[in-house]
Amino acid sequence: MESITYQNIMKVFSSLFLLLSFQFSSACGWSVSPETSRLALFKAQREGFFRLTPFYYSADWYYSTNTFSTADWEVNCKEWQQKIGSNVKTEDIHAILYETNSEDFDNAFKKKALKEVFPNNTFVQALLQSKNKSLLTYILFAKKMEYSGSQDVKWESWRNIGYSQNHPTADIESFDKKIKSAKDEFLKQRYAFLYLRYNFYAENKQEVIRLYDTYFDKETNTILKPWALYYKALCIDNFAMQNYLLSKVFTSCEEKTFAVLQHYNWKLTAETLALAQNNEERSTILAIESLRNPAPDLKTIQKVYKLNPNSLLLSFLIGREVNKLEDWLLTPEYSNAGSPSIVFDREIWYDDYDKAKAENYTKDIFYLRQVRDFLISIHSKASGEQKDYLSAAIAQILFLNDEIDLGKKYTDMISANANQSIQMQKNMLLALVSLKQDDLKNEKVKNQLFTYFSSIENLIEKDSGLFKNLYSLYRIASEEFYKKGDTVSAGLFFMKSDIKNEGEYSAYNNLYYYSYIGYFDRHATLEDVDRLIALQKKENKTPFEKYLCAGTLAPNSNYYKDLKGTIAFRNNNLELAYETFASMPKDFWDKNYEFKSYLNEDPFKPKILQKYEERKFDYHFNKADFIAKLIELKKQNTASSNLQLANAYFNVSYLGNSWMMSAYDWTSGESYTDYVYGDNTENKKKYQNGNYFHLNTAKMYYQKALKMSKNNNEKAMASLMLFECNYYAYYADFIDDKRPAFKAGKELRDFYSVYKTTSTFKQYNCPLLKSFIN
Repeated sequence: MESITYQNIMKVFSSLFLLLSFQFSSACGWSVSPETSRLALFKAQREGFFRLTPFYYSADWYYSTNTFSTADWEVNCKEWQQKIGSNVKTEDIHAILYETNSEDFDNAFKKKALKEVFPNNTFVQALLQSKNKSLLTYILFAKKMEYSGSQDVKWESWRNIGYSQNHPTADIESFDKKIKSAKDEFLKQRYAFLYLRYNFYAENKQEVIRLYDTYFDKETNTILKPWALYYKALCIDNFAMQNYLLSKVFTSCEEKTFAVLQHYNWKLTAETLALAQNNEERSTILAIESLRNPAPDLKTIQKVYKLNPNSLLLSFLIGREVNKLEDWLLTPEYSNAGSPSIVFDREIWYDDYDKAKAENYTKDIFYLRQVRDFLISIHSKASGEQKDYLSAAIAQILFLNDEIDLGKKYTDMISANANQSIQMQKNMLLALVSLKQDDLKNEKVKNQLFTYFSSIENLIEKDSGLFKNLYSLYRIASEEFYKKGDTVSAGLFFMKSDIKNEGEYSAYNNLYYYSYIGYFDRHATLEDVDRLIALQKKENKTPFEKYLCAGTLAPNSNYYKDLKGTIAFRNNNLELAYETFASMPKDFWDKNYEFKSYLNEDPFKPKILQKYEERKFDYHFNKADFIAKLIELKKQNTASSNLQLANAYFNVSYLGNSWMMSAYDWTSGESYTDYVYGDNTENKKKYQNGNYFHLNTAKMYYQKALKMSKNNNEKAMASLMLFECNYYAYYADFIDDKRPAFKAGKELRDFYSVYKTTSTFKQYNCPLLKSFIN
């Protein structure tokens, strides 16, 4: 063996050691945002929750949302409708104010073509009436200001506002004149708002405050008031007062809830509360501060309840607390990541995560019971939608605490008149109860589950946020069916869970070969695969089976046959492996998955002894033919046949050129498949009685060849390969850096003494090998 060959082997070993060590340290490997694998089942909503969408619980994605409320825009359109006439459609006003490019509108006006450019728009038609000339003048001015600042500006919106230095000086200087000359309060306030906003971005803080105090600090119902108050608040140097004003903006308009929390100054709770005028304002301030808290926050919820027991924010905070508990308790149990979506101190995590996990579980259960007791204590005092919401929240917490019967009781308290979201939550809870308590082999139970699941699925088109909840529900369903011995249903539910996962690495609408067999590769027995194939071929499926198989079954049964043959091969059942592979199309491994890319070398030549330039990648690999040859070699039982068998079993290990006969992915603990389906290392350790990592089967045949052979070249090859097998098997489980270095045995000493005159020795001798002889 030449030196360069051995160095390449060491490089392979070093990489493998990193892969194997992941299972012990969790220090490397595939990773995504913890939000991706977080479980969340509770998503009941009350009327008015939409504006709070950015503040749903997430431990590492603050304010992450792609949905924003446009309710304020609609209020503004209605104000214009009240001003200009009820015959004007609000949707036409919206089209001009929020959807029309500033330059397009201005050009159409200059060309006297507004009617032609905006045909049938009732707002434009009204503006062109002589009595509304002042309103049209304002719109033109506002559009001009909008265009001069930024073509991306949403008119009278806080988002993306920015002003350049290109404003016409005459227009800016005429602001006061325009405000004073406006004949009514409607236009005065709108010109004043434009000027106030301009001064905010020009950093003229005192002018912003003056304009607000002059034109908006009065009793008025216009939506411009909270918009203007937002800018005034940010111009005040007293941060406690700024917080207080922002809290008033938070409750009086929907558009700026997100912006309020972006600018809110935390750690000034006492000072801000001291400015509040009543309990409702105090409860809002406490709620705002809780919306960004990923830690247990029952004390704040209790304070908010005492101040304002009917508060919508109270319900929202309770929902956040339920989601926290789900994350802390369910995510470690059901996700492959094994930890909740909290940001660990990495060094502390590595110290003893299992110990920390156990300690935190005890703390979390204790906290859960505190939350449960509080919610139950206030339940009887609630009414209407809030009571239904509380019933759902309590039932979910009871489910987390395995109080299934009591949870069912509170689920039944949800009224028939509850809103659609809470009804959906009720079906979610009933499904969870059934999964925990009912006989999952009973067809009636399965069909009832189908009813629950499909009712939730039907809401997906209306609320994409439910993907997270269905991912979580199906993950739990998968685990419960697996516990009851139904691996087929468990695997298909797991696949549905992965499809619904809204994370950035979801396989949704992008399924590939391994998606169909990944779960079964890790969990299925031969009998399970037979049941899976039978289900695929079944013509008269039950409603539950149709639902379960929709989007989850492989395109054809050969996917599953290949898995069955592979499992049989792992179990050393060569006859069944051959029978299965022989029933498949001969070109299957040329056309599917990555077989052709990795099963393309002679499996009877040990990869580890070949230089890269000597390797040939044009071997046509047919699994049935390969197994047939193994069966024939075993029957021969000669030194030569055993040496070929040994080489073959070496090559189907992780070190060989045909590892894909045993596994569908080479790595352990860091690949995407391991992220989705869990670390497969322990399973791989068992393939062929430990051959995949520890080369046990290969060693057995090398030993047989060494013992039976009378040919020194064969003996030399067997001795050399026994050394290689022993060396890599020794380091496959290297987890203790104090472990003594590997010491070569009799096989390598014989290679350098008894067999040093053989052609095998001359071909593979190298200084690095000799250094192992003490």
